Parts: sequence; structure tokens; C-alpha cells
Amino acid sequence: MKALSFITLLVCSFGNLFAQETQADDSILLPKVLQQLGLKTEDINTQLYAEKVLPNAKTQAAVVVAKYRKNEPDGYGNFYAEYDVYVLIVNNTTGKILYKYFEEEALISDAIRLTSINVDTGIFTLNSETRAFGIEAHYSGSSQPNPHHHTDLSLFIKNNKSLKKVLNNFTTQTFGGEWDMKCVGEFEEVNSTIIIDNKNKSKNFNGLIVKDKITKTIGKVVNDECEEKKTVSIKTRKLKYDGMEYK
Repeated sequence: MKALSFITLLVCSFGNLFAQETQADDSILLPKVLQQLGLKTEDINTQLYAEKVLPNAKTQAAVVVAKYRKNEPDGYGNFYAEYDVYVLIVNNTTGKILYKYFEEEALISDAIRLTSINVDTGIFTLNSETRAFGIEAHYSGSSQPNPHHHTDLSLFIKNNKSLKKVLNNFTTQTFGGEWDMKCVGEFEEVNSTIIIDNKNKSKNFNGLIVKDKITKTIGKVVNDECEEKKTVSIKTRKLKYDGMEYK
């Protein structure tokens, strides 16, 4: 009997899907940034470090630093971690911090593990003077019978000498379900695309249209063969800026 190939591929390969832009070991900016923040390398999770040059300001780079707040065993051989997070824009030559955002207890990694962070420099043009950049946090569960992973997106804009979060941990991708690890099971995957809606403004900021592609997969045994049945649907949502953030 042939196993459910689509699900097996997702479960096995998820950890390799998201490559960080610049690894901590390769960064010439990280030591300079840590010195300004008063941190040491052992204070942060270097595997979650992210750094990327901003395409609309090429002398600047967006940097994410996840500082350990807690990192302790959970009694089952896993670690529970909490992170304070710095989101920065720095001069990409000198490493000087130009804009800063700091949030305590911003991210948690437990049974659903925080696997990576990356900078999204998509064209998030919120008005004629404001372009946001994104920070994506990727999570994955460890259960093979109940696989799960998801991605949360936050958007940031420059605000005087600091950064302001205008979209908070918005889930743009999720996959989950349950199967017998051979064939029989049900899964749902949602992939969301954010489209700038410049025809509908609020507080002088463009609206956001969220288009969700929802794929449901059912696996069952028919005549001793594993068969998959997929159904795809589309949903559309709209987000408006309320003066503080998009909701």
C-alpha cells in the first residue's frame, strides 16, 4: 500500500523550507549590534538571528535579535523558551542602530517549537511615504501523527527614531491534521496572500486584502491503495488600520 505522499513530504521537509537571510556566524553586523544593546552572544539564540538589507534603503539592514528570557527543560526532553525581541534597522556598514523596537516576552517556543525567523522585504506600501517590512516567525510541532506548522507575520514601519508594529503576529500559513502515518487522515493547509488595497484607506493608510487559499486533503484506503482527495477554496478578508495597527 502506497503511503500518503503529499503529507509525508510536508512532514519530512518542513524544517528545510525557510532559510535565514544571513546566519549569525556569517554576520559582521551582529557583534556591533550586541555591543550597543549591552548583550553577549550567549544571551541570545543565534539560530533565530535574522538580517537582511532593505531594498528601498540599501544602506540599511533590518535585524532581529531574540534574547533569552527563559530557557529550561520541560521534563520531557524538550526545552521551553521565552524570548524578548529586538527589531532593528541598522547601518549595514557600521552596524549603528538607527531605529529600534523592543518587546518583552514577544515569542514563546514550547511543544510548538519556534524554528526560525526571517525578514520579509515584500512591497508593503502602506501610503505614499510609508513602506513596511515584515518579520516572519515559523513554528513546527514534533508530533508525526498530528503534524502542525504555521507562520506568523508582523509588519513594522519607521516612526521617528523607533519602529512601530502595525500588524501583530498575523498567521499567513498553517498546516495541520491527523493521520495513521500510513494513509488514512485529514489535513488542512491555509496559505494567505496579502494584497495592498490603495482604494480603501483608513487613517491615511492603505487597506490590506487577505486572500486565503484553503486546501483540504483526505487520505483513505481504496482497494488496498492509498488515495488522496483534495478540495481547494478561496476566502477573502480585509484589514483596516485603526491608527495603531491593522485589524
